[in-house]
Amino acid sequence: MPKAIYEGIYREIRSRIINGTYAFQEMLPTEAELTAEFGCTRNTVRRALSMLADGMFVQPIHGKGVRVIWLKGETDMLGALEEVESFGEFAKRNNAVASTEVKSFEHLICTEQLSRRLGFKVGEELIRVVRVRSLNGSARQVDHGYFLESIAKGLTPEIAASSIYDYLEHKRGVKVMASRRTVSVELANDEDCSYLDLGKYNCVAVMESQSYTSDGILFEVTHARTHPEIFHYRVNSKR
Repeated sequence: MPKAIYEGIYREIRSRIINGTYAFQEMLPTEAELTAEFGCTRNTVRRALSMLADGMFVQPIHGKGVRVIWLKGETDMLGALEEVESFGEFAKRNNAVASTEVKSFEHLICTEQLSRRLGFKVGEELIRVVRVRSLNGSARQVDHGYFLESIAKGLTPEIAASSIYDYLEHKRGVKVMASRRTVSVELANDEDCSYLDLGKYNCVAVMESQSYTSDGILFEVTHARTHPEIFHYRVNSKR
């Protein structure tokens, strides 16, 4: 079964849940109805529903159907820790307009100090990019990203101002597989105060991401320093 088929159905149903077409605590259309709508097999629909259940969007009830259990939170901006998501994808999913300003773009060689801090091998060629990310015209995140140049070959400041992941996946053919993330809260430094519209806040949320290709190669390490007002993540837990 082509993965794209059931993933497409998953994304469509998830979108309907998030925008309220399928409301909290309501039952989804039956498997037969979904099969007819999407022109696919029941097994394909079941794979999509299984992904929705894994993401805590729905709860299958034996003999009754599938109930919506996703409830929109109070915040307008909600991130997805379980998925490798670009800033542009985050903005689009939250109905916001994203823009990016590249503050620094440089080529460098990984030193022993950088190797210990980031995980790249000593001597590897890297591209360091500092970007200020804005939502609806307000600066909300500063990204300090290091990219393995052999993977991100041809990357330019212009591409970095648009979408690095779009370039890697659609121009370079890179398959981004997984990301390991560490989240912390730090006092805002001078750069944060200069770049971000912090207002009354004196701290930022910091997410360090180590991202890997489908071959298990570390190709990116990014420290994203985010305004507290948009740093909202939901993590699903099961007993």
